Amino acid sequence: MGMWAAVDALWDLPAEKRIFGAVLLFSWIVYLWETFLAQRQRRIYKTTTHVPPELGQIMDSETFEKSRLYQLDKSTFSFWSGLYSEMEGTFILLFGGIPYLWRLSGRFCGSAGFGPEYEITQSLVFLLLATLFSALTGLPWSLYNTFVIEEKHGFNHQTLEFFMKDAIKKFIVTQCILLPVSSLLLYIIKIGGDYFFIYAWLFTLVVSLVLVTIYADYIAPLFDKFTPLPEGKLKQEIEVMAKNIDFPLTKVYVVEGSKRSSHSNAYFYGFFKNKRIVLFDTLLEEYSVPSKDNQEEPGMETRNDGQGDSEEIKTKVK
Repeated sequence: MGMWAAVDALWDLPAEKRIFGAVLLFSWIVYLWETFLAQRQRRIYKTTTHVPPELGQIMDSETFEKSRLYQLDKSTFSFWSGLYSEMEGTFILLFGGIPYLWRLSGRFCGSAGFGPEYEITQSLVFLLLATLFSALTGLPWSLYNTFVIEEKHGFNHQTLEFFMKDAIKKFIVTQCILLPVSSLLLYIIKIGGDYFFIYAWLFTLVVSLVLVTIYADYIAPLFDKFTPLPEGKLKQEIEVMAKNIDFPLTKVYVVEGSKRSSHSNAYFYGFFKNKRIVLFDTLLEEYSVPSKDNQEEPGMETRNDGQGDSEEIKTKVK
């Protein structure tokens, strides 16, 4: 009886409070479900102490143990950082953090001579403050991940100075993209009338396609050095493999990932008949061209990252 009375009381609340409660509840349900899955995977890391038979021919016991301990540390870090993030979001919602930030943005605009009618300007100030807050609250977690976990397992190559310069550069580049795009999107919403959502969707689609297209050529080089893969057997084998699977490969690049980490990786990007492959220089350090009878290493897999035709190749280097 008490439960149904509580349900009736909830339905008697104003619509905006019911929506607020539903959003908060949904957020915690998703978080708890993802945490359950992560902890289930963590149990696998703890109990699987020997190389599985399926990996016996491509991984030795020492490498497997290093990988297992690394994943245990990463899962612990993920749990605490995820819990903090969820609690931070909850407190912001419960204590009116978003309305407060909006009012603060209005005061900044007012002090600069922009009145309430300048909604887009106030929205941009709001976005700037929100992303600044997110960057500052996330900085300690990023520092711990880089200089404690990655350092402990021998992956980190960054100095504190390099890390901070890189973080500042990322923030500036993000604002240079986010603020103009957001201002155009808000303007479209403002003048779009009853069908503003269609125009907004088309705009975001175009922006997403443009960003995916130009990222590796114009944005990523701001942070890392990209060079064409030199002519040689490796490039020939890649081109032959691409031709055999009808992959429209146009260029192969090498990115200087070693200045950040010793992790090895590779990815490809592009659309239609213009696709390119990017290899980390750390991947090439221990790479040997496979024989024609074994074109793909046993530890190689391809994952679709859900962004159009852009996919990532994760390779286990022996």
